[in-house]
Amino acid sequence: MDRNVCSGACASFRRSSFIFYILFAVFLYIILMTRPQQMMVVEVPEAAKTGKMEKPVEKPKRKEWDTLDGIGYKFAEKKNIVLDPRFEKLNKLPKCDLSVDKSPSKIDTPQVMEAFQKCIRPIVEKWKGDLKSINTKWTKTSPCDSVFKGIDIVPMANLHETKWTILPTCKEENIMVTLGIGHDTMAEEKLNITLPNTKFFGADPIIEPNRQLYTAFGKYFPFAIGKKPGFTKFRVLPNQNQKTRKYEFQDVTTIPFTYFLSDILGLKQIDIAWIDIEGGEFEFLDQLHRGGPMDEKGIVICQFNLEVHSKFHPPGAQVFHDFVFKVLDDKRYVFLKPAATDVGVHRMFFINLENEQCVRKFLQ
Repeated sequence: MDRNVCSGACASFRRSSFIFYILFAVFLYIILMTRPQQMMVVEVPEAAKTGKMEKPVEKPKRKEWDTLDGIGYKFAEKKNIVLDPRFEKLNKLPKCDLSVDKSPSKIDTPQVMEAFQKCIRPIVEKWKGDLKSINTKWTKTSPCDSVFKGIDIVPMANLHETKWTILPTCKEENIMVTLGIGHDTMAEEKLNITLPNTKFFGADPIIEPNRQLYTAFGKYFPFAIGKKPGFTKFRVLPNQNQKTRKYEFQDVTTIPFTYFLSDILGLKQIDIAWIDIEGGEFEFLDQLHRGGPMDEKGIVICQFNLEVHSKFHPPGAQVFHDFVFKVLDDKRYVFLKPAATDVGVHRMFFINLENEQCVRKFLQ
């Protein structure tokens, strides 16, 4: 092609492109100017008019609420953590040597078990075969607590009940397990600032606010604890304000008791356990007996609080009846601190007098 012809064509093309860009820019300008505009009113502060500038006033921060179910859970303001005066004392204890008995020992465990059996048997034997009595009259066993008068059993209060624990007499890592958090971790928080070097593990199928509460000091697991894996209807406290505390029956994911402790957590010794799962406890109480699944897995629980709820699970009355008499026959645990909160709802504190490591750590 002739250079002159190309030069003319190219110049014509450049003029066309320039005109196109001009027209496109005009088009955008018209579109932007014809769109509805939001009127922006800029208010001049009075201080600026007078020449006296003041620091801007900060708006108060909105309080955080969890609203998964539309009701919400109000969390307390951040608080300063103050250690219990016993914390440093317990932290200075000598390291545990659980291979030998201490001398002298605080208590004679065979003698304590014998005294407990002598006290408790005449009371409980009257209830044998009487499901109503054995599930409602536990306050009558309180005189048998006297067999442990030489041991300091420490209260750890929640908002709605008191948990009991025996603090160790030597220093090593402690394992604490909560089954059923129930939107309330006050007792665990008190234990956390009292007992050094403690690992906390908690399970509850209702995720919020239990996750936020428990992960402040421990590991949280979002499922219920039962006998078999699956989907089970449990009585639970849904996500809501503590003041309401209206329990409901819901289908929840269930993990077997021994599988949770052994295969998920990898534990062999649980120093302290708190079990409050609104009727679900009847699914695995028999696993605590001698020769049961716990023994087969080599898992030991040194002490545990148990809340029994036959009111909400009537078939559990027979399960608890059989559990009590098997515990007495096994002579592994003593059960103290009975507290009846309702017909068919009561609490007990169990102490393992059979396992040598538990005895040496907490009772000698």
